[in-house]
Amino acid sequence: MQEIEFKVPKDFDPGRAGQLIESVCAAHGLDIGMKAGLAGLPGSTHWHYKKGREKGTLELTVFPRQRRIWAQVQNGRKAPWIDGILPKIRRDVERALRRA
Repeated sequence: MQEIEFKVPKDFDPGRAGQLIESVCAAHGLDIGMKAGLAGLPGSTHWHYKKGREKGTLELTVFPRQRRIWAQVQNGRKAPWIDGILPKIRRDVERALRRA
């Protein structure tokens, strides 16, 4: 499994990150396959993003209590499109967090 941390500015309320993440991912042509909280992280929001009908799933999670945002790619859900888009998603989410 691959896990990538996003930088959250100290003055940003991570509870507001969900809308920014969804906007950035939509702008990159990704679709929400699933959105829920993680049972082990109360208050978190966790998304599974897909790219059309292509194989692969990019997972994103926000956990406001720890001021964390991260992406995960499970070994069985890897796909070439994820390698190409994940750095752009990270860059654009971090940029949106700084501007918000």
